Amino acid sequence: MTSLLFQLSADVLNVDTLLNRIRNTSLTDHITYGSQTQALHLINPAGYIKAYLMPNALPAHINAGTLNDPGQTLPLNKGFYKGVLFDIPGAEVKIGGQWIPYNSANRYQIIAQNPLNLEWRLNGQLLKKLGKKGQTVSGTLIVVDDQCNGLSITKPFSIQVN
Repeated sequence: MTSLLFQLSADVLNVDTLLNRIRNTSLTDHITYGSQTQALHLINPAGYIKAYLMPNALPAHINAGTLNDPGQTLPLNKGFYKGVLFDIPGAEVKIGGQWIPYNSANRYQIIAQNPLNLEWRLNGQLLKKLGKKGQTVSGTLIVVDDQCNGLSITKPFSIQVN
């Protein structure tokens, strides 16, 4: 397991950093022998991925604009692991030099691409068209493999639309 986590995040500075990350995200179980109980750390790959490999610096606010102001377009930057889908209203994906809204109508076109190479952004003007101005919009980060198969690792996030 430790080797697998190292291969997923080969950017760690040294083995101590890797082991600290593993400890920080481990689950705890207990084993009992006779009258003694001892904590047992269980390596938690999903927790490790959520904490260290998924995006953590996501925008908290976006300007949807006004009649004369087109609003903001903010990049949705991936973390260390590049296989991430941003499942949130207003998200767009760049395919063939063109920005395509991430929605049910375009889903099959988007997942036909290698998700590790996709560029994402959040479009305030699209959020305004969807009637989201003044609301908090919630979404989910979804970890996928190179075939866009979900790995059952998700992380919720939200953004305030001004």
